[in-house]
Amino acid sequence: MENLNFMELNNMKKIINTPEGIIEIDLTSEEIAQREQDAIKAEQDRQEYLAKVEAQKQAKASALAKLTALGLTEEEVKSIL
Repeated sequence: MENLNFMELNNMKKIINTPEGIIEIDLTSEEIAQREQDAIKAEQDRQEYLAKVEAQKQAKASALAKLTALGLTEEEVKSIL
């Protein structure tokens, strides 16, 4: 949730770059709430992705162990995977 704190502290204004210069506009309460929801969703998505990657690593390690237990050499197992 560190990212959420960063977002809350640093993104309370819209920055609009125009030919006349940069304009900073305060976010509305609705926009702030949406950004907070987006940050929470992004963190959930990140956690889900990391869990998926870890599950894939564990499945691969399990497959390696099972194939090795069947008598295949490490080289043979790696050529399959």
